[in-house]
Amino acid sequence: MTNDLTKGPIGIWLAKLTAPMVLGIFAIFLFNLVDTYFISLLGTAPLAAVSFTFPITMLVMNLAIGLSISTGAVVAKAVGSQNKQHAQYWISTSIFLACLLGVIVGGVGYYLQPWMFDLLGASIDLLPLIHEYMDIWLLGCVGLVVLIVINASVRATGNTKLPSLVMLLSALINGILDPILIFGVGPIPSLGIQGAAIATLVSWLVAIVWVCRSLVSKQLLTFRYQGSTLHAWNRLLSLGLPAALTNMLGPISNAVLVSWVAVHGTEAVAAYGVGSRLEPIALIVVMAFTASLPPFVGQNFGAGNIHRIEHALLTSMKFLVGWQLLVYALLALFAHPISSLFSDEPEVRSIIQSFLYIMPLSYIGIAMSLVATATINALHKTKVSLNINILRLFILYIPCAWIGDHFFGLIGIFWGCAIANVIIGVIIVLLFKKVRSSEAWQAKLITSP
Repeated sequence: MTNDLTKGPIGIWLAKLTAPMVLGIFAIFLFNLVDTYFISLLGTAPLAAVSFTFPITMLVMNLAIGLSISTGAVVAKAVGSQNKQHAQYWISTSIFLACLLGVIVGGVGYYLQPWMFDLLGASIDLLPLIHEYMDIWLLGCVGLVVLIVINASVRATGNTKLPSLVMLLSALINGILDPILIFGVGPIPSLGIQGAAIATLVSWLVAIVWVCRSLVSKQLLTFRYQGSTLHAWNRLLSLGLPAALTNMLGPISNAVLVSWVAVHGTEAVAAYGVGSRLEPIALIVVMAFTASLPPFVGQNFGAGNIHRIEHALLTSMKFLVGWQLLVYALLALFAHPISSLFSDEPEVRSIIQSFLYIMPLSYIGIAMSLVATATINALHKTKVSLNINILRLFILYIPCAWIGDHFFGLIGIFWGCAIANVIIGVIIVLLFKKVRSSEAWQAKLITSP
C-alpha cells in the first residue's frame, strides 16, 4: 500500500524521500523562473507588473500549503497506524475542501484586485498589465490549491516519486506553452503576459488528472460521499488554518517589502522580483526536506517512534548547513552572468547582483527555521509553528528591513533581511538543544491528540 517509514535506517529513508523531491521542487520553481525569463523578454514594465503579482500568488499558494500540511499530517498518521480506509477518507475529504477553498479565494481575490495592487504601490501604468495576468490566474487558482493538496496526500503515503514526476511534467508543459502563448506562433496570436497565465492553468489541469487517476487506482481516493464530511473539514481546518497563516506570513511580509522597494523605482521592483524568484531555487534542497520530513515524522508519530523523529531532524539540520554554504558560494561566484540573463539594464543588473551577494548566505537561518516548523506541523502542533514564524517575520524580518531601508536605502533592506534570517536560525538551534534536553516533552507529545 505505502512505504513504511517507521522501520529501517533513518538516513537512507531521508535520502530516498528527499532526492525525488529535489527534482520535483526544482520543477516548481523552474516553472516560475521560466515565466519570469520569457516575460522579461517583453521589457522591464511587464517584468515589474508580474513582480507585483508575486506576493498575491504566493499568498494563495501558501494558503493551499497550509491545507496540504494538515492533510499530510492526518494521512501520514493514518498510514503509520496501518489504517488504509482512514487514509482514503482523509485524502478524499481534503480534496473536496481544497476545491471549495480554491473557488472562494479566487473569487475574493478577483474582486479585491484593484485594492490589493494599489496597496502594494503599483503605478497606474502597470495596472492594466497586472490585470491581464491576474484576471486569468485568480479565476483558475482552484487548480493550484487542489494540486498542492493532492501532492501532499501522495507524499504522506511515503511516495515522493509520483509528486516529483507530476511537478516536472507540469513545468515541462508550462515551458513549452509559455513562448507559444506569450509571443504567438503561426495562427496562435501573441497574448503577452496573459499567455503566461493560460499556460500555467493548462499545466495544473494536466497534473491534477494524472495524480487523481493514480490515487483512484490504488484505492486511496473515492468521489463517493463517506459521511462526517463537516467533522473532517473541521479537523483539517483546525490544523490547516494555523499552518496556512504560518505560510501566508511570508507573502504578507514580502508584500510589505515590495511596497518599500517600489519607492526606489521600477528598476528596483523588477530586480527584486528576480531575486524573489531566485530565492526558492537557492532553497530547493531545504524545501525538499520540508516536503520529505512530514511523511517520515507523521508515520513515526502514528507509530510512537519519537526518537526517530528527533534523529531525523538533527540529521537534516547538519546536512543543510553545509549545503547552503555551497549554494551561497555558487550564487556569489555567478552573480554577474545570472543578472545579465534577466536584464540588459545596468541598474537592474546591479541590484540583482547586490541581492545575490548579501541574501543567500543568510538562507542557513531560513533552513533551520523551515525544517523545524515542518517537523512541528507534522506533529500536529501547527500553532507552535505559527508563533515561530510570527517571531521570524514580524518581530525580526520586517523591523530589521525597515531599519536598513531607513538608514541605507535599498541595499539596507537586503542587509536587514539577512541579519534577521541569521538571528532566527540561531534561536531555532538553541531551542532544539533545549527541547532535546527535556524529558517531559516526549510524554506530552505522545499523549497529545
